[in-house]
Amino acid sequence: MPAPGPGDALVRVLASGVCTMDVRQARGEMGYPRLVPGHEFVGEVVSLGPGVNGLGPGDRVGVTWHQRWCRTCDHCVRGRLELCKDADETGIHIDGGHAEYALVDAASTVPIPRGLAPEAAAVLLCSGYAAYSALMDVAAGPGTSLAVIGIGGIGHLAVQYARAMGVDRIVAVTESAEKERLAKELGADEVIVSGGGDFSPALKSSGLVDAAVLTSEADGALAAAVEGLAPYGRLSVLPATVAPVPLVLQRLLHFKLTIRGSSQGPRHRLAEMLRLHERHDLTALVESYPLDKATDVLERVARREAHLRTVLVP
Repeated sequence: MPAPGPGDALVRVLASGVCTMDVRQARGEMGYPRLVPGHEFVGEVVSLGPGVNGLGPGDRVGVTWHQRWCRTCDHCVRGRLELCKDADETGIHIDGGHAEYALVDAASTVPIPRGLAPEAAAVLLCSGYAAYSALMDVAAGPGTSLAVIGIGGIGHLAVQYARAMGVDRIVAVTESAEKERLAKELGADEVIVSGGGDFSPALKSSGLVDAAVLTSEADGALAAAVEGLAPYGRLSVLPATVAPVPLVLQRLLHFKLTIRGSSQGPRHRLAEMLRLHERHDLTALVESYPLDKATDVLERVARREAHLRTVLVP
């Protein structure tokens, strides 16, 4: 069991979310040393190192992708901690949460509301954080229409958050007919089943949207999303792929569209998302597995056999 140093907290892991990035890291595909993966986990504080204030044994905290920001660079000073080049990435630069205990930077933790189960809270620290940040980036809210493209780990939360944030019209786009009913139950007004093809004609016929959140990595999904945007439309792009994407620049010009990459941040959105999730009693659909099945679970995630989100529970 590791001993906490200055500024550290030792936490007993209660639940740790499994992400495709964990698979890549565990396989050594990211070019970093093979540390313990897991960048979204909830734990209970066991002990604290010197210099830690505001936490005590028994407190329940969450840990996200980034820790130990320098707090002195231009990004940190401006409150954009997620852009700090000197921050440690959980599971990449320091051991992550797929373990019984983890050492974390105490100042980087976030309090977890008691009303949230650890399994649900763990996946919110990545998927929920990203979904809420993407919605904020496209100014989703009352008076707007929105398409959520891809009803997976992030998309199923984005639909619920959009409904809770007062979006007037929510269109869910999914490759799978099996998720049509789920999307409606989560709050979508309309569902387009794409089957992996071009969904832009269906989106145009149902009505162009003011904003869209793209979570799908399907070929052609980004170009189709752009085609479905109304003038002055806004698109948040979440997939972290390296494949080039063709775009019709004329449409961007004449429709005055905005396309932006979205991820987790700025930091204050994390607490906002947790409060929104708890206040509206929203649902994170999670499959739980014991920690000793971690290898099998990572392979299951790699094969895209997980239903929505998966967590490991020591």
